[in-house]
Amino acid sequence: MDGKGNWFEQAVQMLAAWNGTAVIQGDDSWSALDEFVQQHNCRKAAVFTGCTSADRSGAWSKLLNSLRYADCAVVRFKNIPPEPDMETVNAMADFLRRENADTVIALGGGSVLDAAKAALIVQQSTLPLEECFGTDSISKKFPDRNFKRIIAIPTTSGTGSEITHYSNIVNRSKGVKQLISDPVLAPEIALLDGALTCSMPQAVTLATGCDALAHLLEGWLNVNMDENKMWVNEAAALGVLLLMNNLRQALVDPADRRARKALQLASALGGLTIRNKSTGLPHLLSFSWFGRIEHGIAVARLLPAAWRYYICRSEVEARTCEIGKVLGGNTASEVIGNYEKLLDSWQVPLLTDFPELDRALLEQTCLSAGANRMKLELAPRPVPLANSADVLRMILNDAWQK
Repeated sequence: MDGKGNWFEQAVQMLAAWNGTAVIQGDDSWSALDEFVQQHNCRKAAVFTGCTSADRSGAWSKLLNSLRYADCAVVRFKNIPPEPDMETVNAMADFLRRENADTVIALGGGSVLDAAKAALIVQQSTLPLEECFGTDSISKKFPDRNFKRIIAIPTTSGTGSEITHYSNIVNRSKGVKQLISDPVLAPEIALLDGALTCSMPQAVTLATGCDALAHLLEGWLNVNMDENKMWVNEAAALGVLLLMNNLRQALVDPADRRARKALQLASALGGLTIRNKSTGLPHLLSFSWFGRIEHGIAVARLLPAAWRYYICRSEVEARTCEIGKVLGGNTASEVIGNYEKLLDSWQVPLLTDFPELDRALLEQTCLSAGANRMKLELAPRPVPLANSADVLRMILNDAWQK
């Protein structure tokens, strides 16, 4: 990587060169929204938001202001919870059917973006949400269909949902989050305005920063998906550097626009990373912990134990030493140790600080892996489904030793 002063420029260039979701950041983002609406002759935009964050951050007023000259009505669905479930997504899909909007905008954190993706694909495909879970379920049923995709405007910095083709939705009947992974979910445009994230509470800044860090490192570690994508590892390294050098500052001074921009770029790089190289066991293990612990904290603290399981594979051990050029450390053990020290320096809570993560839940976690078996198969050291409960139990026991 080049010097510190060039990291921002490198990140912007890397995201601009990506030929998936169009990423527009900074002062150009809001004018780009107006331009898109007018070029596509949009007559009604359905906007999904959370309960208060879009108003508190100023995002809602900015959106309305950006469309003031466009001949486009705006309708809003709000009150999307932090952990959207299937009932919420189905209500959102019904809203889209009633309003018959030609543009869908998701304005909020990762939960809002994920729910909007799922709702739009359910509304367009007419498939029950249950049939959308899994890998490429929609694309396989409609191989030639060109689906509309959302415009993503994130107000947090961590999930990377503004870039990814993933949607995590809570299935309450199974007590677990389930994943939709399909190219048709990838946002058409991601508009990045770092100023929108300045109103994030410190705890949210920390949790979303940890989520971005986990995305970057889990993707970087995924040696199974390196083919023709080594540039993704460069993106991951750049994102880790941006986080290491800016998250603490954003925690200390929430209004620091430069730090906020850095975190938003790191989040987008994390999204780009996992759009090309899947996350692994930390994300799988956290899927049944919704409502008990912040997702970003969970995956960040689970990573070391999963990492120690991974490095028994020589390719992952070698990759870990490469990561040591950024995190520091000459051996795999030293690199993982330095990662844990980084979390400690940010004062990231330990898993044992959350009494809701009791033994019964941990056992349920081990036994529910089949609901997201793709994560077992795509892990840097794949886990056979037949042995998954034992392997996951071992990892969780290790994680609780910290």
